[in-house]
Amino acid sequence: MRDGLQVYRRGCASAYHQPRRVAKGRAGHLKRHYGMSEAEREALIREQRWMCPICLDADPVHVDHDHETGRVRGVLCFSCNAALGQFKDRPDVLRRAAEYLEGNVWKPTLEASGVYQLPS
Repeated sequence: MRDGLQVYRRGCASAYHQPRRVAKGRAGHLKRHYGMSEAEREALIREQRWMCPICLDADPVHVDHDHETGRVRGVLCFSCNAALGQFKDRPDVLRRAAEYLEGNVWKPTLEASGVYQLPS
């Protein structure tokens, strides 16, 4: 007769959880999430000349990937990787942000005295 309780056997539980414990750490994270090894990540960083390809300044430590395809694009610094994530990997939004920073977006054009045309 079953009482709803489960028998816990240390050996069985240990064997069950072993594969999960083995794949922990950075190497396991890289393999699980990006399908790459630590050596492949280091090779990408070497190809980028040990710098973030966006800001050309900080140490690249974060693997950047396309969220739709899962394809690894490169290794970025924390700030640049977070910025891409905040912009949802949308190039159109990033272009508008760059134009805004450069001052080209919201400058109205003077059409006539007191009449301004906003950029479309």
